[in-house]
Amino acid sequence: MPDWTYRTVFRPLLFRLPMRAALGLALGSLGRLGSVSIGRAVIDWMGHMRPDSRLQLTVGTLTADSRVGLACGLNPAGTACGAFSRFGFGLLEVGPVALEGSPLDSTLTRDDSGEAICRAVGAVGVVELEQTLRHLPTRTPAVVARLSATASDDEVLEIVRRLPSSVHAVSAPASWPLERLLVLSAARPLILLLDADAPLEDAAWFAARNKIASAWWVVPAAAATEWTLGKPQYELALQTTRRLRTLADDAGQAPGADPDAVVIGQAVGVHSAEDALAALDAGADMVLVDSGLVFSGPGLPKRVNEALLHRMLMDDAREEPAAAAAKPAHYSWYWALLMGAAMFVGGVLAMAIALTRVVLPYDESMSQLSREQLASINPRLLDFMTHDRVTLSGTMLCVGLIYAMLAWRGMRRGLHWPRRTVITSALAGFLSFFSFLGFGYFDPFHAFVTALLFQLLLLVMHSDAAPRPTRAVAAEAPELTDSPRWLLSQWGQLIFVIHGAVLIVAGAVITSIGMTDVFVREDLEFMQTTLDCFEPYPTLIPLVAHDRATFGGMLISCGAAVLCCALWGFRRGDAWLWWTLMAAGNAAYGATIWVHWAVGYDSLKHLLPAYGGWLLLWIGGLLSLPHLVLRDEALEQRWRR
Repeated sequence: MPDWTYRTVFRPLLFRLPMRAALGLALGSLGRLGSVSIGRAVIDWMGHMRPDSRLQLTVGTLTADSRVGLACGLNPAGTACGAFSRFGFGLLEVGPVALEGSPLDSTLTRDDSGEAICRAVGAVGVVELEQTLRHLPTRTPAVVARLSATASDDEVLEIVRRLPSSVHAVSAPASWPLERLLVLSAARPLILLLDADAPLEDAAWFAARNKIASAWWVVPAAAATEWTLGKPQYELALQTTRRLRTLADDAGQAPGADPDAVVIGQAVGVHSAEDALAALDAGADMVLVDSGLVFSGPGLPKRVNEALLHRMLMDDAREEPAAAAAKPAHYSWYWALLMGAAMFVGGVLAMAIALTRVVLPYDESMSQLSREQLASINPRLLDFMTHDRVTLSGTMLCVGLIYAMLAWRGMRRGLHWPRRTVITSALAGFLSFFSFLGFGYFDPFHAFVTALLFQLLLLVMHSDAAPRPTRAVAAEAPELTDSPRWLLSQWGQLIFVIHGAVLIVAGAVITSIGMTDVFVREDLEFMQTTLDCFEPYPTLIPLVAHDRATFGGMLISCGAAVLCCALWGFRRGDAWLWWTLMAAGNAAYGATIWVHWAVGYDSLKHLLPAYGGWLLLWIGGLLSLPHLVLRDEALEQRWRR
């Protein structure tokens, strides 16, 4: 449920349901998806990748992969931890945990105007928690169990003893007696919880100063029966975070004290990247989100990580030593650029041949039919083959342009997703090479070109990636809030994702037709003939099938490239990606529709998919234009401040 589906489709639908039903449906779906390996692989492939290593943070004996954590208010029982572990979180909190569970959703309401969620102060049983965490993946963030505030001394010890091994630390109220905190810190790594509106207790602070706890979290103030998650307590939590940072700095000045020993986290009202940066400016080392996933979307941790990395790169004034310049051939972007250029040039040559001679000598040799014989079989046969081959060449131009731009503007600058896009798309295209063998037609020239391009793909896969992104890559500042431009771009991204998926399906359908029936009814109507008329020429069908299956495979490759670009590449200010998709798409659709009209194959039913795809391209492009291309001077000014 990425942002481009959540903010466009699922959030409006879920917000029409009662909060309990909506949350149960969302967590249940994520829980089932995250409990199986293929589901986690799908989430990873959809773009929720592990954050950059530069965002890692040490919390006592724990290492958090990012400075964004998931507080327990949204997922107290750990139902969806398997899925959330792929969302970019550095750690996951579950609980409150008690020996025996009590209802967690007896009160569960949502205040849309105030962006708040009110829920009961219940507890999850330690046995239930062990069952839900049993199937966590091996690669998972650190799990922290929040202990129930109403547990007695004996119950606390029993809970800690029975916690599963997948729980790496516990969190407990800072207001607990010092003796209990001492016992807890000896049993498990301990994090102290401070209510947003509570005073800073001397005893608990003494415990933290003496390294009994390695972290403090500012959490929502809880009433006797319920607690409120969201924006209402955000400003109050910022003030508490500032006071806590001041005390931590003062404690670090004591003889023998470690000034960096205490990690401070804010778990109140973080609903945007701007909220997260404000919390860090207030003194927090980490931010934890819960209600922000409901109101802002499941992509919030990814957006926060991008903002943190951007500021980290922009604020780093140290000059890194210049690395020895390696030859371009050492990097995968060089070979991807060559592969894209080769496909583009091949598309131009194929276009020229299709518009003049149509068939090459090896086509005549393999089919044992000369150009004149093909023309004599049916007066529209060569026009039909022209329409097939020009459409194929237009798709080759599209794919070649996308590969070349991904290599030059993405891979060369150290971005990871363009390399994955090129490899995914190219593998899909190369696998389609065998499709036209269904009719026994082996094209030696096609095989030779495929073998050459496949070697380039192997070099892309096995050459070094360019150095990781630096300040130059982070020049375009990411969004800080859910701005109208960003919300509009979610619709554009959704349409591009749909567009790429439709191209893949269309390519699969055309490939299957090329391997089976070869001609559809509209083809025969255009040539004003029947399939029986071609039976005296048994070598003709494999020749046409070869063209159709090749075009279908190229369309699959094109769809995979568009889909991956839409899933992974939509970042504010990346105008090059917008221009690449629009130029490549218009080249393919323009060639396709023009050749159909040029040869007279203007059947509306046959051209309707092309018209629809071209319309999708322009709708998605116009919706994405403000976010990807147009400058947002107000946002840039806020980043400079």
